[in-house]
Amino acid sequence: MAFFQVNFFSPTLCFNTDINVFIPTPNSDEILNNKKSDYLYNGAKFQVLYLLHGAYGDYTDWMRLTSIEKYAQEHKLAVVMPSASNSFYQDMQKGSAYLTYLTEELPQFVNKLFPISKKRENTFVAGLSMGGYGAVKLAMEKPEQYVACASLSGAVDLCMVRDQIASGEIGGPFRWDDIFGNAETIEGTDADLFALIEKRQKENASLPKIFMSCGTEDFIYPVNQRAKSRLEKMGVDLTYEEYPGIHDWDYWDLHIQDVMNWLPLQNNSVKEEM
Repeated sequence: MAFFQVNFFSPTLCFNTDINVFIPTPNSDEILNNKKSDYLYNGAKFQVLYLLHGAYGDYTDWMRLTSIEKYAQEHKLAVVMPSASNSFYQDMQKGSAYLTYLTEELPQFVNKLFPISKKRENTFVAGLSMGGYGAVKLAMEKPEQYVACASLSGAVDLCMVRDQIASGEIGGPFRWDDIFGNAETIEGTDADLFALIEKRQKENASLPKIFMSCGTEDFIYPVNQRAKSRLEKMGVDLTYEEYPGIHDWDYWDLHIQDVMNWLPLQNNSVKEEM
């Protein structure tokens, strides 16, 4: 696996930002054990997972706190890990346009630098907690770009999360008015995932399928239960799983592997017309 840490100026964000990127390359384990190692050739492209961090985190979290590099190598999957501060992956009212950056500028940038497929059927997005919300948000904002999205312990019912934080049931670093303007008016807007999905359904868009997983002892478990019920009633293509666990990296390291097993991965590079 080749690892790249890239620092670059983002015209959308108007400041320098960082991403970590994994690209599958033959390694000693494959060579010594006569495993498949002929997947890196001239013109080869790789399926790609955009992997989002949670609140308080950044582009280094997944690499430092899980074995994502190992899992990606096993599946021959490119992984792009960006930063989005505590923005809830929005174009902030008072702040940076993270949604535009992640759905428009970043894919164009990495496709120019790395051997990554541009096809929808080879492009996925996943995340944890705030990033679980972000994964579904990105996918439903640009359903023509992503074939699947996955949320681990995700804050997918944003209005419920907002109310829980306001009541002191759970904590969070979010400056709601800076992100959304008036946080009380989120429901029914594109920041409300259920409203956004309903909007795409009315447009007859081909929606990405959704994977959700949450620990049964997690403080955000009730949010996921309610989101599951609402999405099922909406007829969304949803795979939902729950296991014993809390809101921590032990859970996410284990169950990001479930995400990869669920995704339509080829476990190989792909050929594309130039």
